[in-house]
Amino acid sequence: MTSANAVRDRLRDRPLPGEAEAAARSWPVVEAALAEHAPATRTRSPRRAAARLALVAALLAAGLAVALSPAGAAVGGWIGDRFTAHDTRSAPAFAALPKGGSVLAISRMGAYAVRPDGSTRRLGAFSEAGWSPRGLHVVGVEGRRLVAVDPAGTVKWTLTGRRAVHRPAWSTADGFAVAYLEGRSLKVVAGNGDPTTDRVLRRDAAPVTPAWHPDSDRVLTYATTAGALVTLDAVTGRTIARSPVAAPLDAPRSLAWLPGGHRLVALTSHSLTVLDAAGAVRRTIPLPGVARRLALHPSGERAAVVVGRRVLGVRLSGGHPRQLFQGNVDGIAWSQDGRRLLLGWRDADQWLLLGPGGRIRALHGVSRELGSAGGFPRVAGWCCAG
Repeated sequence: MTSANAVRDRLRDRPLPGEAEAAARSWPVVEAALAEHAPATRTRSPRRAAARLALVAALLAAGLAVALSPAGAAVGGWIGDRFTAHDTRSAPAFAALPKGGSVLAISRMGAYAVRPDGSTRRLGAFSEAGWSPRGLHVVGVEGRRLVAVDPAGTVKWTLTGRRAVHRPAWSTADGFAVAYLEGRSLKVVAGNGDPTTDRVLRRDAAPVTPAWHPDSDRVLTYATTAGALVTLDAVTGRTIARSPVAAPLDAPRSLAWLPGGHRLVALTSHSLTVLDAAGAVRRTIPLPGVARRLALHPSGERAAVVVGRRVLGVRLSGGHPRQLFQGNVDGIAWSQDGRRLLLGWRDADQWLLLGPGGRIRALHGVSRELGSAGGFPRVAGWCCAG
């Protein structure tokens, strides 16, 4: 089934709240458009009648999409594009990515580097992966193995743990270290994979990706199973700072240091919390739902957060979150210059680029680009952002 037919069937078979009211508002637009295309006589051929019905269906579908969708221009623009655009399947969907860096995507078949020219490279059968600070390498997880590869997929080193490893994070200063979790153990290894440097720092780590200080390859923050945030020296193991195990730090889900290293951002189940370097809470921004993912803007002044089935823009100085998009989003990442936010829109099998002025560019059929057997490719990072 084509994507256009899938959209038609979804609009036909799954009525949405307020559909009747939206249809009523849309009919004047449809009638006006038909009036402009009315034939000179009342005699219509079967072919002309069929074309007229097709036009009505297309206009009504587009009108319903705009009226019903909280995403507004996003869904409306996508459906309009589907009905009016020429067939561009010959061009790679990923060729619409802007220049500057590659996107890391993860599907059931593994991790891929997606280049802005539309070409892709499979990096390995990784279930999780992340870039090194300048995009020269990728660290990935394969069961009990921690693997480092270059963007061409050439394996540079491998470590094998006693248990499954997860949540890898390459240090963000010079890339001299990699932190990861093995079970509940927080571990660190040198960036060259030297097994003699592989060591346990703590044994009470929650399943949250550790956050490296932006200006140091030895200052690292992790979340404990008790809900505290601990900053430590990755060389000596010494504790530098520790947040209290109390509200509002309930169940940390994602961590990120702001540029300069003076503030730390923690995404919890229902809030975005800003802490200072000593672990003291400076600001808590409530979120209207259960938070799932965080993407810090390169400026450090704002962030994009996935809350339920919405993407919200949040200013870290405070204020109410602003809705950027609504849909089943799987992965978000900022471009290096911070001008675009990339979303993985699973329901439509698209990646969306949200740009300045609310402009939206859709990359269609992204599953097909990496092989349909792998399913939808989750956006896992954009090379060198921040």
